[in-house]
Amino acid sequence: MENQLEYFDALINTQKQTFNNLLNVQKELHAKWFESIGKAHTALTTMPGLPETPQTKEALNQYNNWFSSATSNAQSTTQEAIKVQENCISAYEKQSAISREAFKSLINIANPAKATN
Repeated sequence: MENQLEYFDALINTQKQTFNNLLNVQKELHAKWFESIGKAHTALTTMPGLPETPQTKEALNQYNNWFSSATSNAQSTTQEAIKVQENCISAYEKQSAISREAFKSLINIANPAKATN
């Protein structure tokens, strides 16, 4: 029974590690992405040679407003998506614990003479 449970635990732990690794990579990717688009925004809005006209200032102002809104919405969406993934991982962990107990009970029923735990 212990070998069967060890196999089950190894499988579940590998899957949990994979989910957690994917979540961590996604968090890091989003942080780098937002940093990169912030740098691109700064480079674009501080470009040398832009004429100092009211039209240019108004266009930059509108662009800055749009950019702030777009990045704010993207960050909110990203944070919510990460929360959903964290909740899914938590649900997976709970379901894994329930499945482990069910698997253990099945082993006990199938092999009553061998079952010690």
